[in-house]
Amino acid sequence: MSQQDSGPSSDRPDGDSEAVIVLGRASLANVDFRKAKFEKLQLSVANFVGCDFRGLRLGDRFQPFFSTRPRSVFRLCRFDGADLRQISPEGTRFERCTFEDAKLDGWTPARAEFVECRFAGKVVKVTFTGKPAGQGSTRIDPPRPRNEFRGNDFRDAQLIDTVFVLGIDLDQQRWPVSDDYVRIDKFVRRLEAARSEILSWEAGELRSGALAMLQSLAQRWQDQRDVIALRVGPGTIPPRVQNRVWDVLERAKI
Repeated sequence: MSQQDSGPSSDRPDGDSEAVIVLGRASLANVDFRKAKFEKLQLSVANFVGCDFRGLRLGDRFQPFFSTRPRSVFRLCRFDGADLRQISPEGTRFERCTFEDAKLDGWTPARAEFVECRFAGKVVKVTFTGKPAGQGSTRIDPPRPRNEFRGNDFRDAQLIDTVFVLGIDLDQQRWPVSDDYVRIDKFVRRLEAARSEILSWEAGELRSGALAMLQSLAQRWQDQRDVIALRVGPGTIPPRVQNRVWDVLERAKI
């Protein structure tokens, strides 16, 4: 571990309690956090290079890693098998990190950046964003109009109800090569054309289910020109309806 400006201090109370570590501006390299013992780590700002978080459950004591101002940067770090569901990455930047079989269920990293990272295994209901969004988006440090999101590898990931919104460029990522996925361009225009066609169907469960699916797609894929998704995903919409809707979207005349 290396540090800059101010060194680490620890306060270890009597007994077997773990340390409270305080760092100013720091650079931590090749730290295996699977072996680190601490109750709290207070950071002003930090860069993590080649650090190992594999298999860890990242809860409250790790949140300060992802909440620094200016933001922390994780480069070449390993989060394989880690549980990040309780972590809010704020404005964090990840570069060339791995998230193989990481638990990200329900993750909404609305102000985080991902560059040349690798994802594998189930990626469940995650929302990646191309622009800073939500509370705190105007207070990120450094300020920026867009989240950099490029070169990420999802080829071995299973994208379950996971979306890429607010202008993410799908051409700059690597995607699974499988008939299980559908990818379409000009999404908003296709939605409008598909809705017009579906409204002409005979009233019944097929039409009502298809219209409900279109509404859900429009709400989930915000401000996005191109989309990629499982052709048949989880939820209450029957598979036959999902297949039919994607077929209509793919052949929509726009």
